[in-house]
Amino acid sequence: MKHSCRQVSTNGDENIIPPNPPLVKGGRGDFQRKYKWVIVFFVLIGIISVVYGLSGEPHEFSPGECSICHFDEKKAPMNLKPGITFGCETCHSELRELQSHPTDIYPTLPIPEDMPLIKGRITCITCHYVHPEEKNLFIEKHYFLRRQVRGPFFCSICHKLDEKGHIILENVHAGTYRITDRTTSIDRMSIECIECHDSYIDGVVDVLGAGSWDHVDNKSSHPIGVSYKKISVRKTSKYRPASMLSKEIRLFDGKIGCGTCHNIYSKEKFMLVMSNSGSMLCLECHIK
Repeated sequence: MKHSCRQVSTNGDENIIPPNPPLVKGGRGDFQRKYKWVIVFFVLIGIISVVYGLSGEPHEFSPGECSICHFDEKKAPMNLKPGITFGCETCHSELRELQSHPTDIYPTLPIPEDMPLIKGRITCITCHYVHPEEKNLFIEKHYFLRRQVRGPFFCSICHKLDEKGHIILENVHAGTYRITDRTTSIDRMSIECIECHDSYIDGVVDVLGAGSWDHVDNKSSHPIGVSYKKISVRKTSKYRPASMLSKEIRLFDGKIGCGTCHNIYSKEKFMLVMSNSGSMLCLECHIK
């Protein structure tokens, strides 16, 4: 039997507090209890993924994680699942934004035997180790690449280079990069672009400060490494909000990079991410 509670107020009156109403089966409370542990499970998975990515021990997998990529890691370790790219994305959530080479495509150039293809296609593991046989400083600090070189030198394993050491994709335009702020750095993809396109940079560069790229005609330049998210908030009359930009326009940690306006796999003129007819691309960001 349920009883009501009596509460005496400051003026001496008694307030009757009714008992808690019975829970209706299938109601909101029942739903919350039923799915509470499901919600907790997915929250824990998210926390584990973040902690794993920041743990400082990349590619240290537990036995239960082998099934992400393998059908049977003991009997047939190289019999990998076709969707291995999605396996990489379980930890590398930023993969689609940062990758500088397409995946899950059939190569048109000869690929060395020690750079494995999955069902004949290029995947992440074609260029990167997953389980390095020898963990040395170079492998761990250089993105687990399968060669002890990176940048254009790594690309030359499959791609041809011209007499200046540039990858032959098409006619490469020249230009000059001017650093204006050494307190911050630009994204890795932009560094790789500048390594080839700037004739004054002869080797591999680890870090470049924010600056400005002067195009070949020296009549136009564009900032690199500047935070678009911050400047669009400060100057709302001049720049559109980052959330309103076309999906083709990428920002790198909120900053402008070469990949913001260009995509090396684009069919547009100058490898632009979209047509600039009528200044369409420029007006995606700039308000005129």
